[in-house]
Amino acid sequence: MLYTGPRIPDCEDRVRKWIFLFAASLFLLLSTPAVAEIASIHASALPQESAVLAALDDAQQMEPYSHSWSSNWRYPITKDEVATRLGKDLAFLLLAQKNHPENTELNLLTGLVAHFAYNVDVPNSYDAAMNSLAQASKQHPEDLRGTWFHASMLCQTSQPKGGAEEFLSLESSHPWNQLPIAFWDDYLECATVTNMPAHALRASSYLTQLHAPLSAMRDFLTNLAHKRFVEFDPKTKYEAKQIWWGSNADHDPAFTGTSCGISLRAHPDWSIENIGLSGEGCFAIFSTGPYPAVEGRLAPEILLIARQPKENETLQQFAAKFTSKGKFEPITTPKCPSQICISMRGIQQGMYGKNGDGHGEIVVFERNQPDFPGLIFEAPTQIPKSDGKTGKEFYRPSQTQQRMPGKLYYLVLLDTASSIEEPATKDFDFFLQNLTVE
Repeated sequence: MLYTGPRIPDCEDRVRKWIFLFAASLFLLLSTPAVAEIASIHASALPQESAVLAALDDAQQMEPYSHSWSSNWRYPITKDEVATRLGKDLAFLLLAQKNHPENTELNLLTGLVAHFAYNVDVPNSYDAAMNSLAQASKQHPEDLRGTWFHASMLCQTSQPKGGAEEFLSLESSHPWNQLPIAFWDDYLECATVTNMPAHALRASSYLTQLHAPLSAMRDFLTNLAHKRFVEFDPKTKYEAKQIWWGSNADHDPAFTGTSCGISLRAHPDWSIENIGLSGEGCFAIFSTGPYPAVEGRLAPEILLIARQPKENETLQQFAAKFTSKGKFEPITTPKCPSQICISMRGIQQGMYGKNGDGHGEIVVFERNQPDFPGLIFEAPTQIPKSDGKTGKEFYRPSQTQQRMPGKLYYLVLLDTASSIEEPATKDFDFFLQNLTVE
């Protein structure tokens, strides 16, 4: 998609347009949007004045050309004519607002027309849109349209992250099948811009289930989201950085492996002994502590493994591979990352000499492949900032490693000495409490 978003103005100047270049040759194909926000305006609730109703009718005609900002105008009507008509419509609606300040439908219509006007560079339209939509939301916060229209506009400026967050808030508070088709079309576009391909695919799926009319743009964005994922290849030798990527969560290092369908957290003073992907699947080994023991200091180890089951292998057989040494007994884990966990504690006598027996704890569970792998690991990202010294710049989002297909088995294991079992167990509990598995 050639997506060029207009900018949030800074005083009278607007920051330059960012271009998301995916396929410039498809610009004409995508020139007519699938959305129809204006259709959600209830004409009967508007002031029954000729200027207001005429503005509504004009906005319906102009929406296909002004729903999004265009860097390469290829419509049957000139941009100047669209801007002139929307500018006049906006002037009439702003005047009507003074006479009907409490009419929420009028505020919503004014906000939409101002949004369309902003996309064809009508002066002062940004503030008019934001003020009108804010007033509508304040008057009727239970009406999702105020927040929806506000989110849609933000997603078409240089600050789409805020718009995506508003979309996520709306979807979490409404059943998906009670949200309008136009909402999910806007959501799909915003998820594309903010680097959330799994969310885009889910929105596309919802639109199909809602029997949305066919749309070339929607098809293109859906295909684009599919291409953003790199299919897992068991024959490929992946580097650790291709499987795991790190970030900081509340000052604790966080690691996410989309191939493994898992995200975890560690304390800053833990050491990464090994992390990556082998023939057995994804793995990560951390050393915690070290803690004072009878002799010197010891560092407990926490091991995580995620892999596909072997042929006809049960979860119990998978767990048994790690309980062949020592004596193990079932326990109840304080946090099970799945509906069912196999949890056991084991002892290997004399394993650590004067520092005590070897104490181990394992938690084993399984997860089926979700409908939209990677969804829970996505969050909206902001457009990179520009210095404004050059013209058009191109931003190409990175690709995401696809989850290993099918059911996955997971193992979390603690290996420690009895003399440091108490702090080691606290570390293990922290690890389990902060383990996210899709």
